[in-house]
Amino acid sequence: MLISQNGRLCISEEVEEALCSQRSIVALESAIVTHGMPHSTNLETASSLEAILRSKGVIPATIALIDGSVHVGLSNSQMARLADSTLDTGRKVKVSRRDLAPALSLGLSGGTTVSGTMYIAHSVGVQLFVTGGIGGVHRGAEKTFDISADLLELGRTPVGVICAGAKSILDIPRTLEVLETNGVCVSTFGRTKDFPAFYSPVSGVSSPWNAPDSNAAAKLIRKYCGLTLPQPLSTLLAVPIPSEHKVAGDRVQKLVEQAITESADLGIKGNEVTPWLLKRVGELSGGETLRLIGAEVAIELSKMSRQHDASSPEAAKLVGRGFAAPNRSSKPSWGQRRQYSSSTSQAAELSPPTVIVIGSAALDITSSASVPIAPKSTTPGEINLTPGGVARNIAESAQRFLSRHAVQLISAIGTEGGEVDAAGVMLLHEMRKAGLRTDGIQSVEGVQTASCSLVLNERRDLVAGVADMGIVEKIDIGWIHENITEHRPKLVAFDCNTASEVLAQILELCLSLSIKTFCDPTSIAKASRLVQAAALVPSGDRLSRSLITHIAPNVVEAPIIARGLRRIRLVDWSGSVSSSPDEDSLDSLVMPLAECLSLSENVWIKSGPKGLIHARLMTEIEGGHLNPVPHLLRHPWLPDKRIGYWHYGPPAVAESEIVSTTGAGDTLAGGIIAGLIGDDETSPESLWVARAIQAAGLTMKSRRAVG
Repeated sequence: MLISQNGRLCISEEVEEALCSQRSIVALESAIVTHGMPHSTNLETASSLEAILRSKGVIPATIALIDGSVHVGLSNSQMARLADSTLDTGRKVKVSRRDLAPALSLGLSGGTTVSGTMYIAHSVGVQLFVTGGIGGVHRGAEKTFDISADLLELGRTPVGVICAGAKSILDIPRTLEVLETNGVCVSTFGRTKDFPAFYSPVSGVSSPWNAPDSNAAAKLIRKYCGLTLPQPLSTLLAVPIPSEHKVAGDRVQKLVEQAITESADLGIKGNEVTPWLLKRVGELSGGETLRLIGAEVAIELSKMSRQHDASSPEAAKLVGRGFAAPNRSSKPSWGQRRQYSSSTSQAAELSPPTVIVIGSAALDITSSASVPIAPKSTTPGEINLTPGGVARNIAESAQRFLSRHAVQLISAIGTEGGEVDAAGVMLLHEMRKAGLRTDGIQSVEGVQTASCSLVLNERRDLVAGVADMGIVEKIDIGWIHENITEHRPKLVAFDCNTASEVLAQILELCLSLSIKTFCDPTSIAKASRLVQAAALVPSGDRLSRSLITHIAPNVVEAPIIARGLRRIRLVDWSGSVSSSPDEDSLDSLVMPLAECLSLSENVWIKSGPKGLIHARLMTEIEGGHLNPVPHLLRHPWLPDKRIGYWHYGPPAVAESEIVSTTGAGDTLAGGIIAGLIGDDETSPESLWVARAIQAAGLTMKSRRAVG
């Protein structure tokens, strides 16, 4: 369970996972449990509603207060405690928005009303709320001014609310007038505009609009709640009870009128009216109303849940999508680490990733000087905080080219006292904004989320930086192994921020499963880890085949890797390269490029303003049939092999347009990965490489690590 705000907010693991994986979530109120029905009917009804949702693949987020904390998502024992009127006597209250602060400060428990539930649901990112009937203008409000806070909340909190209309004990015409005044879009679900009255499908008043089917309702809620100028707005979708309940509903409506008269005679007022009327109508009808409430909510929930049907793409958007809390598995494993992993129910919705990217996710603090940097002094400029980390950047870039949820990032964020630290919160939020799944993110207690402070000169080139990436080395190989073996992606990419021992095990695992690999060496300091990992792989694997499918060093990292390979004797040149490419300025790269081919089948050298070089080993016959024919270099010790060599120009970006070159290489790597395994993998390499280079150019024009 995620606990934040000094213990004032507790989000269940089930809801956490649904929020982060963008599964369907529906908020449910709890006032019906604490104040709306007698025990044990209240518990049975609440449990059955949650069961209906889960049976349709929707996660219920019942909201309540327990001992001075807001809970989003309740356990069975918590629900039972709320439902039992003999427990917490005098400390169980009905909580509207106005009551939240005092109830929390006094450590009380209670059931949230429509307004309280809406406010909390929106705060944590749940966008859809289902309830029986909303509050409204009470009869005689022209004298008492008794108007439910639900109506005001609908006018200021952008949540889609599905209900059975307004309770028939209310003044429904005036209720709709107040909703209009507050700018709430009101629509009836069905072919008519008859506004329902809770127990009855008609109230004698019409809605301004109607949505004839689920698709139309989904479009309405999506478009209205999705408005951002000046802010999202609320939609109230009123769903009449099914026609088969109409006769019973009419009978109950007569009992409602009787109960209203009795309540007036007894002088019952304010928030005591609705619970008393519900109780009294239940007594008069022998409990039939309780079954009606359950029926109309169940039918409506089922309709809403069926929006998962792929035949109705707009309807699928009806369900709540959120961003609030990270998702974690229910059982922490591997010491103090906890992973933001998919539950079994998530796996049914999230398809296996096509690409897994392993490594760093960090908060980048970029200081860009506006004038030449003076030593031992401050320099005027700009400071920006953006999501970064080589693996995270590569994952975001690749995801932009691929289908939804195709890329899984395996990384780590820090927690302190069970709460995600500030950098981690920002990273998770930015991942969801970028469309990245978060089911590969692992949390580590007592360690800071990775961060990197970069200093750019007035030309926006990297001058120096300090990277705190220690947490990445704490990603457990067991977690990596589990995800790779379960998902069997087409390609596993990784940076060199993880420990060399972990890199070696990744290589061994992918070799055993015949999964393609892609390595970005990350930096001058980290590139040697790839060589160390190669030395740890059993010699049989090293000598029989290439350890890696693709590596993508820059012009500085490639020679470092080559020297390391000679040191561990994976390279033993006995000759020299017999020819060189046409570009004289690239001559210095020929030797390290060829040496790196002893480690990897393909080498992609990121050459900055000189563009991109791709080399791989091939037979002479292969080389003769390539179109266009690359540069061919004779292999020093393999007579039947040639080194095929392609050179692609840099992005077409004027120097005056460059904001930052940081992240351009990661963006390029992500684009290459997408081309290698995406829809374009059968297209000419030049086509998808051009797209990757174009994406790198966009990053150069942006302050973000992936533009």
